[in-house]
Amino acid sequence: MKNNESEPETNEDDSEFDIDGQEKIEASIFSQVLRGVVALAVISGLLYISGIYQFFIYQRTPPSLNQAEIVSRVDAQTLSIPLTIFIITGNESYGSIRSEENALHLVENASRIWDQAGITLTIKNIYTISKSDVEMKIFSDTPAVFIQNIDEFDEATINVFLVGNLGGINGIAFSGLYSVAVADYTTVYDFRALAHEVGHMLGLNHVEGSRGQLMYRGANGFNLSLVEIERARLKAREK
Repeated sequence: MKNNESEPETNEDDSEFDIDGQEKIEASIFSQVLRGVVALAVISGLLYISGIYQFFIYQRTPPSLNQAEIVSRVDAQTLSIPLTIFIITGNESYGSIRSEENALHLVENASRIWDQAGITLTIKNIYTISKSDVEMKIFSDTPAVFIQNIDEFDEATINVFLVGNLGGINGIAFSGLYSVAVADYTTVYDFRALAHEVGHMLGLNHVEGSRGQLMYRGANGFNLSLVEIERARLKAREK
């Protein structure tokens, strides 16, 4: 007897349609993700350019914050390193908003870090100097030209330039000019950034390993090894 119920027919076109449909869905998802990534990049760029990024990543160190005292690791005479401080004021983007009191507090905290090496940081002079946007652009592009045009520059000291921001850098050392710069807005405590840059002036390089080390790049550490202490004290005596 013939069965009147026919077997369901397979439509090859339906199968192909399902595959094409899945590919379209996957392509749509990828397209949406790609547009999201591009949008995020654009927004991040606009935030960076506008300076708003400072409020999310870079912050000012609370003035009430103090570096804990560190016991000296050497049994030797304390060496004094004189600093000349320049508070560079100007426009809101690059000019520092520090007061002299804040600068004193900054150096005092940084000096506590160097106590472990039997080295103390002292301030010889503090100058507040106003600079125009054009002059600040020179500092950003050719810092050597900017620094050499500072009349109060003192070759017998480490010259410390305090500015609003350094374009995403906490601090920088100009070894050939015996000068350093530290930003108001940093990703680490500003006094540790200053202590780190002073370390470069005293012949220390970046280190790998423990983020608790003062000379670890971009970290918030403050420890010095005995080798670093010996090297820094040798350089301090030469100066």
